[in-house]
Amino acid sequence: MRILFVTDLYPIGDEKIAKALFYFVQEWQKQGHFVEVIRSNFIFNTLIRGRKIIKEKEYFENNTKIYNLNFHTPFWFNVNNKLPKDFSLKNYDVIISHMPSGALMAQKLLKREDAANIKYVCSVHNSDITVMKDIKYSLFFGQRLKKAYQRADKISARSPILKEKIEKILPFTKGKTFTAYSGLDDDLINNKGDNKSFNPNDVTITTACSLIKRKNIDILIKAMAELKEYNIKLKIIGEGKEEKHLKKLADKLKINDKVLFLGRLSRIKVLEELKKSDIFALISNNETFGLVYLEALSTGNIVIAKKGDGIDGILKDKENSFLINPDKKELKECIKNIILMPNKEIALIKSNAQKTLEGLKLSDSAEHYIKNIL
Repeated sequence: MRILFVTDLYPIGDEKIAKALFYFVQEWQKQGHFVEVIRSNFIFNTLIRGRKIIKEKEYFENNTKIYNLNFHTPFWFNVNNKLPKDFSLKNYDVIISHMPSGALMAQKLLKREDAANIKYVCSVHNSDITVMKDIKYSLFFGQRLKKAYQRADKISARSPILKEKIEKILPFTKGKTFTAYSGLDDDLINNKGDNKSFNPNDVTITTACSLIKRKNIDILIKAMAELKEYNIKLKIIGEGKEEKHLKKLADKLKINDKVLFLGRLSRIKVLEELKKSDIFALISNNETFGLVYLEALSTGNIVIAKKGDGIDGILKDKENSFLINPDKKELKECIKNIILMPNKEIALIKSNAQKTLEGLKLSDSAEHYIKNIL
């Protein structure tokens, strides 16, 4: 299949952008599909999100051509003026867009004369749900995004929760929406967490994310401060606007000797830290899916995540993980219960987690995606 992948959530160089979509593209190419990327950046949005502006030009990285296009605002823009003169949609079978900016860009592309016979697949992330529901976004973009879903031949929801949400907001999406899970490399799934044991007398909790408010790392630090009777240390991987505030919070609560800020690490280094960890805790709001949860399971961590968000449905409370509300008391009790849990129950949760991962191989997830749009 010849795929034109349209999104602003695709990394160029060493950008600090989540790589779940990048992994899909790489796997599709490995499976013999032809993929090129249009990265549509609205400069105003880029600055608000704290990202650097990448020079507008064609890039070729990891065997993938990337058209990096910059526009000042999402209100008025002409994509045809930015693309090469020899660019033609006749070279593709399908346009797949991800994120609201990708959907807006796809709508422009689909108005071209050479778009007559091309399929269109629109995705659902948490940001799409926000645009549809939050008045300050829906007022300007809600109808435009709705038109994208109406035009789409298929809709890929990044998790079961998101599928449920979009079908509730836009009932006409039922029947053409499928779930498009992320997946892990086979070698990560097959390591079975290195069969590491859980020592309740020496517990390491790890979290890995951008240090921004919606990740709720402050709740994790506050819960840690109320578990001083246990031998626990917390490792925080990542950087962001909240970093200074979180360090001050740990100091104020007098637990800075138990809280380690490791900064931004490469994926390999993150996995190394997860292999040394016992519990992975990330109770962030508006999480689309979160590949790091799967990476934590694959390295033998017991995972604590937010109830009712993107990863809910893959993670199941008290079966292969723990799902809670983003509340200090709930998190404290959850960590405490894990520490006091009998070894047999710990082993069962880890075993169930491994079974869950076996159905989430990247190769299978990428193939599942393609089969649903044929």
